[in-house]
Amino acid sequence: MAFLTVLPDPSTKRSYWGAEDASGDVGPGFASVKLTSDQNMMLTRTNSQRVISRASAGQKWNIDIGYHPMTRAEFNPVYTFLLQQRGPLNPFYVELPQYASSQNALFNTDTNESGDATYNTNTFATTGAESAGSTSVVLTQPTDWKLKNSAGADITSTANTNDEPFNIPAVGDVCSFTDTSNSNHKKVYMVTYVETYFKYNTLPSTGNGEAVDSRRIRVGITPPLAKTVSSGSTAKFKGVQFYVILPTAVREYSLGTDNLYKFNLKLEEYL
Repeated sequence: MAFLTVLPDPSTKRSYWGAEDASGDVGPGFASVKLTSDQNMMLTRTNSQRVISRASAGQKWNIDIGYHPMTRAEFNPVYTFLLQQRGPLNPFYVELPQYASSQNALFNTDTNESGDATYNTNTFATTGAESAGSTSVVLTQPTDWKLKNSAGADITSTANTNDEPFNIPAVGDVCSFTDTSNSNHKKVYMVTYVETYFKYNTLPSTGNGEAVDSRRIRVGITPPLAKTVSSGSTAKFKGVQFYVILPTAVREYSLGTDNLYKFNLKLEEYL
């Protein structure tokens, strides 16, 4: 039996035998979410006031989750799940509601030219190997996928610079990579910009006789890639989950006179 590895929430139910099950107990929703980009920097200012700076450590995401006062039935699925992880010993996943889907609605429901919904946000793949430390990745879709404007019409020309694409990731979305050559690459990245050929005209050609590759996009990410990503790796922008640990095994709660449980959660990304 496979135990549940995702923090219980309204869309993730945990059964009494510890596995995910549709008939299990629903986890409570979050009252608040705080996401912190944690990266140590070194800064030195010379006597002439020039600045020398560098990153002294890698980046991780810190997540603070607040809950509304809960009944015992709401509280137990979360608390027992966390006790089972034994603090920092067993990492698990958490999905933050603000990153469950892209801000671009057309990107969430995108299809290929034949209307096949399988060609959507999870079919972007790297066109080549991307080195650790890169701040952007070049991605492509299948041959029958095209950029579309807000009305859903294909964008086929660079002449109309106001024809903005809407079936691409949005700035502020998050993404992760599924790399068959490195299953331990579970880092989550945030999108800082999205470049298309029709807008910036700097993406490479296909190399197969086509003048341009309208299926390619260059996505800026932060932090830089923590690990090298192989060619053909899947870039995921929908339903991205953070891989986290509890930094301490101490778990406490308070029970009020109204018989409701009060509980907060601090998590750190596991790399």
